[in-house]
Amino acid sequence: MFRLYDGHLLLALALAASTSRSRGLRRKATAMGRERARRWMTRWPLIRSRLDADSVMQQVIASDGASRLGLMPRRIQRDLHAVIARIPASTLLYFDPAREDVPMDVPAECACGTFAPRGRRTCVTCGRRLKLLDPYEVWYYALTSAYFCERQGMPLQVRPADLLRKVSDLRPYPAAGTRRHYQAVYAVTHIVYVLNDYGEARLSPRVLRRERAFLAASLRPALDRREPDTVAEIVESLLALGVSDTNPLVEAGRTFLLATQRPDGGWGDEADEYGRFHTLWAAIDALKDHAWKHRKIGLVPTIGGRRSHS
Repeated sequence: MFRLYDGHLLLALALAASTSRSRGLRRKATAMGRERARRWMTRWPLIRSRLDADSVMQQVIASDGASRLGLMPRRIQRDLHAVIARIPASTLLYFDPAREDVPMDVPAECACGTFAPRGRRTCVTCGRRLKLLDPYEVWYYALTSAYFCERQGMPLQVRPADLLRKVSDLRPYPAAGTRRHYQAVYAVTHIVYVLNDYGEARLSPRVLRRERAFLAASLRPALDRREPDTVAEIVESLLALGVSDTNPLVEAGRTFLLATQRPDGGWGDEADEYGRFHTLWAAIDALKDHAWKHRKIGLVPTIGGRRSHS
């Protein structure tokens, strides 16, 4: 699994090491993360030889995870810088946020592992019919990619602020039970992650009021559908948005997560390896006692292109 999802696994360990109040969890995550990061750095020549537009962002995230763990992979960062510099932002992000709206013709990765170009409806490798990504998913992929590139000093000509200015275009958010609601929830949780540096800071209750209300209204349907990954992301985001640990919604979400955890420590809510890992990561973040490093008490100037109490 590590070779497939090295970026997200390193980031998960790095965040557990830096955002938890538990000394034992921080110590364990730091040791595991540094061991995996050194393994990733050892394998870098092979990884570098296979880099392309579809894989480079995973490695930017890996570099960020290693940096958060106190390792500074300067040579790797230079290599990533060179790759990002020669690929247009519209190729890396599947669209150019400065020139166009979020597209509706981006194909999802094929079951065979192939990524197809925009507009393609069948896989170029195996001929399968391709599903299209929801625009909310395309948008938050671009947002998080811009965020990690900015943190790592990559020459991507798109900044998180460019995507955050488009938040007003995402509203109004779809109601629970509608086709696009699921990805809208993840778009909103990733707004929170980018603004609070993935759990580093607690945001002022004055910001993102509509987003907080949307997440609160989405928690009960996620509980009814027994979706641990979604429940966990909502709980983590509500806490970051100033909702108390003792709030009944937060308590209901955490009670559900504890009640549905399996004997192996996971939640097993997905058929694929990444889904199982991601749910574990999200649940740890939702259940842990947070060590907020600071509190962002100001407004969010980039939402919708103006200072906002959204």
